[in-house]
Amino acid sequence: MPKEDQAARLERLAREAHERAEARDLAADGGGASDAHHHPAEAATDADARERQLQAALRLKKEEERLTRAAEAAARGEYGICADCGEKIPDARLEIVPDAERCIPCQQAATGRRR
Repeated sequence: MPKEDQAARLERLAREAHERAEARDLAADGGGASDAHHHPAEAATDADARERQLQAALRLKKEEERLTRAAEAAARGEYGICADCGEKIPDARLEIVPDAERCIPCQQAATGRRR
């Protein structure tokens, strides 16, 4: 895949992650009913749902940041190089995990998951 295609794909994926994060932005949600009039079980359910939404929004924001870094690396001609060993990350891995910063063996070593 030519460098320009990679950068454009990564920028598009980062933009899509940003849009999904904005769609989940609870601060922009604006009001809603207060938990004070809910039954305690309903308030707990609402709080749990908000917590899951916040976690999902945070994951999307981190995904956007990783994809933006990958797009910047592609623009510099450094995309697809393992941050640890310096070897080329296989295209198949980058197709599945476009923001991969490590090859599979180095990622497994970094996360402590040896197989």
